[in-house]
Amino acid sequence: MKRYTLICASLMAGLLLAGCSATRKSALNSAYETEVVEAEGMAPVVNGDVEGARKTALNEAMKSALGLVVGIYVSQEAVVSKAILIDDTITSQTEGYIEKYEILKEARDGDFYKTKIRAHVRKEDLTAKLRKLENEPQKLGNPVIGFDIAESVDGKAQETEYAALELKHKFSEAGFMTGEKDKADILIKGSVKSDFNTREGLGGFLSYRAGLSISAVKQGSGETLVALQETSGGIDLNEPSAARAAIINSARKAGEELKDRVLKALRERSVVRVTISNVSGMNQLSEFMKSLRNIPLIRDCWLRTMTGGVAAIDVGLRKGTASDLSQLLMKNPKFPVKVNRTSSYDLEAELVKP
Repeated sequence: MKRYTLICASLMAGLLLAGCSATRKSALNSAYETEVVEAEGMAPVVNGDVEGARKTALNEAMKSALGLVVGIYVSQEAVVSKAILIDDTITSQTEGYIEKYEILKEARDGDFYKTKIRAHVRKEDLTAKLRKLENEPQKLGNPVIGFDIAESVDGKAQETEYAALELKHKFSEAGFMTGEKDKADILIKGSVKSDFNTREGLGGFLSYRAGLSISAVKQGSGETLVALQETSGGIDLNEPSAARAAIINSARKAGEELKDRVLKALRERSVVRVTISNVSGMNQLSEFMKSLRNIPLIRDCWLRTMTGGVAAIDVGLRKGTASDLSQLLMKNPKFPVKVNRTSSYDLEAELVKP
């Protein structure tokens, strides 16, 4: 727990100490881009060991440089919840992500040694690693998925949960949290009916046909996000096994589409793509995104792309729409914004000078 707290503080400090930035082509390979970041680090001088403090301050400055980029490309929830993993795989391995650096200023300041650097951070390498740290459901608020699917075979109700278990596995694979239906944020509910089909021409086997009808409903509001129907067959040597196979196959067949459509529905209802132009660099973008995270309506935000002064930011809303967000942006005194276009799920704007 102590390590977790220290790492979180270190990552947040990186966001505060890192300075201006710009995107440039890599000096080693022009096919790649680097983020050029100015950052500071400091370390205490212990028992007069100035050289040791100097090395530690340099290492902290490089961590701060990575911390700025990490804090922009992932949500703050991920920075906190994955703090140890980020430290183990990214910020503690600065040589793997910083292509080169130069020391801008260094000096002893009382009992501390302070260093300021300009670092070239390999954007492709870093963002590729970050994408593996945070799944889509986490960015959408980590909703808990519950299941309530009635099953019947040849018209008789069953106590089995074959379809629910199959769908639960599919959603878990995608990174969703699953739980009891009464405590779920989203309930997958409906029914599946498996009926005898034929035994003709099957060489001793017999087949069943299952029809699955389900919907994904937000608990509380009762809003239906997705409705889906699917049919599939099952073959086995006896009736119970064939009936079960048909049920499982229908759920398996529906699972991928259901998961994708639930993700799409959540994304459209809770995430607004903000395209903001006239961004001077990563430092200004970092401050702008901090101001967004301070708005109560906003759950979190994270950078998708940044090219030529234009940033595409995904903004997760607790409630409201892109239109509501546009009104709040225009009232931001620290970062005056001119909104050029607003639709249901995206917003185009530009930063203007105060």
